Amino acid sequence: MTSSAHLKSHSPAITAEHESLAGYLTQVLTAEQLERPLLVSFTQWDFAIAAIAETILTLDNLGSQVSLALWSNHTPLRDIGWQVQHQVAALTRTKTVDQQLRTALLRAGVASETFVAPPIKKWRPLGEVPKITSTARSAIRELEYRGAPLGRGILHAPPSPDTPSNDEHVWPPRYVNKAALSFAYVYDQVSEVIAARKITSMYIYNGRFLHDSAVTAAAIDAGIPILSYDTGGLDTDFDLSIDQTHDWSALQDRMKRMFRDWEPRDREAVASSWFDERINHMDPANLQFTGGQKAGHGIEPDKDVPLVVYFGSSGDEIAELDLDWSEYFTDQPHALLSLAQQCRDLGYHLVVRTHPHARIKPDQDNLDWESAVAIADPRLHLDQHSIVDSYALMREANIIVTYGSTTGVEAAYVGRPVIVMGPSAYDELGCAARPRTETELRKLLVDPHREVPHARENALPYGLMMRRRGFTFRYLEKSADGKSALGDIEFTEPPEVVRHLSHALKARALRRLVGN
Repeated sequence: MTSSAHLKSHSPAITAEHESLAGYLTQVLTAEQLERPLLVSFTQWDFAIAAIAETILTLDNLGSQVSLALWSNHTPLRDIGWQVQHQVAALTRTKTVDQQLRTALLRAGVASETFVAPPIKKWRPLGEVPKITSTARSAIRELEYRGAPLGRGILHAPPSPDTPSNDEHVWPPRYVNKAALSFAYVYDQVSEVIAARKITSMYIYNGRFLHDSAVTAAAIDAGIPILSYDTGGLDTDFDLSIDQTHDWSALQDRMKRMFRDWEPRDREAVASSWFDERINHMDPANLQFTGGQKAGHGIEPDKDVPLVVYFGSSGDEIAELDLDWSEYFTDQPHALLSLAQQCRDLGYHLVVRTHPHARIKPDQDNLDWESAVAIADPRLHLDQHSIVDSYALMREANIIVTYGSTTGVEAAYVGRPVIVMGPSAYDELGCAARPRTETELRKLLVDPHREVPHARENALPYGLMMRRRGFTFRYLEKSADGKSALGDIEFTEPPEVVRHLSHALKARALRRLVGN
């Protein structure tokens, strides 16, 4: 076998959460688990492809016998991260991002045997693909294939951005059948690779989307560890973790450990910069939420009456988390209603701020939320189009309440008492209180500082994680415009006209599935 061991690594320009990917891998995996890793990718997102490249080179230089399955062009249903068909790229004499990755790795010295095609040539399901009798969310959620949980993966791959997250909506049956078939295809093919190549560890993107969830299920059934890669912090290049996706407790333990172990002289400055940039409307990533708001514009509340501001969360983004929802007031509408009743009893004014992300959410989800707000009947509702500055609003409030919105930890940073009623990535940091009953909620509204006396200080680990999460590249280079490159190959999507052609073909196929 050829090897990429000749490639020279370079030192990072900034300090990241982990000193090196090689160090992290040898810390969380045994030597045996590092022997024969498998990376499976269905995405053509450039940031994910870059993370794969860095991981492959790191594993190769650790002496692992790496396998890489680039299968974006093979699944019966296109993946959520798919961009361009390989056939269209060939006709237009361009290359997809995953094709660029293959070429770059080969040029870097990675062995050709690393790349693995789907091993079952004339695939037919090896188990029974479930018969679809109902296509409501609750019915889809219960679907299984060969004992593996199939339904949640489908629900994370809706047929269109306008698909509501409520249970009344009926999904197109042909689409659900195609998605189930695609899950089965990936599960069977990956299981075969695991057995044939005696795979000892698995690497996937995120882990919750349709095809990644099939890979996860196959790895779990094989009893091998799973690592998930994702975007890094604002200052880092990518993240990779052995923790389960959406394990909020593990993530917060990681935040606290990171902050504890960081250089004391600059950890507060680095952490604070994340909050300060958002508060001052300087974070480009946050402008999709705050771009329509007028900085400094508040509501001028009645200073003689305590003001409680509820910041809403995007309901569709938390709908499929595997949680005991009885601990979270059943759901967001019920949580808001409980809060509104308590505020009325206490004589407080309640303002509801709908998440600005609702501007691009399904119409039906917005109608459902507007109905929930109307039932709660707050003193004021600021909808997703309001120009009121969220950060000015949180400064005017006496108490901030959220259902897990990031504004909760941001409000803690600016010194406001925070109550979080839903799943979040900061309720165990000591910067927000989480009630589980009506009685606990009332006590917190009466005495909001009782559980979190050091809210701002305890919010800082969140900001540090958001800036420096994960790793910096050691083998790849990054250009000033954020593009990643390996050698002389920059990972760049094909021209816009090529992408439009591919998406037009995908849209035509999708119309046949959804019946439009």
